[in-house]
Amino acid sequence: MKIARFAAVALFSAGLSLSGQVWAEARVLVVHAAPFAADIADTSVTVSVNGAPAITDFQYKDFTDYIPLPAGTYDLAVTPTGAEDPAITATVELESGVDYTVLAVGDGVNQGLALWPLVDNFDAPPADSLNLRVVHAAPFAADLEATEVSIRTAGGQVVAGLAGVPYFAQSGFFPVPAATYDLKVASVDGFTNFIDPLPVDLPAGLDVTVIAIGDGVNQPLGILALPVGELGLRDPVDASLAGHWTVTNTAAQDGLYVSPMPASNRLVGTITTFDPAGSGLPIWWVFDTCFTAPGDTDCPNPGGFDGRTAEAQVYAVTGAEFGGDTAADVVAAGTIGFDFADCGSGVAVLDVDGLDEVTWDLARLTITVPCTLED
Repeated sequence: MKIARFAAVALFSAGLSLSGQVWAEARVLVVHAAPFAADIADTSVTVSVNGAPAITDFQYKDFTDYIPLPAGTYDLAVTPTGAEDPAITATVELESGVDYTVLAVGDGVNQGLALWPLVDNFDAPPADSLNLRVVHAAPFAADLEATEVSIRTAGGQVVAGLAGVPYFAQSGFFPVPAATYDLKVASVDGFTNFIDPLPVDLPAGLDVTVIAIGDGVNQPLGILALPVGELGLRDPVDASLAGHWTVTNTAAQDGLYVSPMPASNRLVGTITTFDPAGSGLPIWWVFDTCFTAPGDTDCPNPGGFDGRTAEAQVYAVTGAEFGGDTAADVVAAGTIGFDFADCGSGVAVLDVDGLDEVTWDLARLTITVPCTLED
């Protein structure tokens, strides 16, 4: 990406003086969030201001620093590199003393190409807090209702009321406490996860814009955070691993039933094995990444499953009889850790109180839904 001298020098100089007169300035930050081609190189564009090139070789996911410009009216044009005619044109009015973020958005198929100016108006955040803004610029469907998403914690809680957010909508800045955040972009009901960034540390005093990008066809869905850059992602939790698994490195036919809960990034299930005391009787345990016994509604460990790995509490279930009226005793008995390599194999480390730790090699017995987990 190259910011031409026209923008970086000439316009800046014009903002400082013209015939000895000082002009008031605005500042503009430009973002390329338009996934209109599958090859990043083919998304290259030139951004022109009043007919003169200002930014050249500007590619998808590129963004500038703030560029100072004199307040006034500007004709903007975005032209694909090598083309003669612009793909996007717009006229914007820049007010004195105001900062703007201007996004090039759309994929030209689901949603048309456009320039989207945002006003960066915010107050200083409270002590030990930062300002956060969420922008939906991911044109993954043609129908606006089908683009609606919710912004949630890893455990499934909606953030700042951001549910039913369609493409081309933004939250404005709002203060949040400085902390490490593990957020995701999900369907409105929260049952389907679309984008799951890795946890990110957000220190106090920042002004952060989080932009959902990509159309899922030309470019994958992702998150661009200003002023940091693209955030790392993990595979969104879905039902890929649901079903029966067998243990291949024992002769006892131990096994598990694994049940992901995508809405809360949670993994629950059952373990079928045999009485460790040597009676030969089959027993079963249950496990839950929430470290919560069956029937409890509290979840001390929300978001404990990332799609491949999990650490869960194991509970022994005893004291009941078949078809009887006596409630079973459910007692914490240890932990089980999972690391799934792909859709058909994984490892479980079972550490039950009073017994030696055991490592189980897992193989898939049943696949009840399509598996999206890549090797």
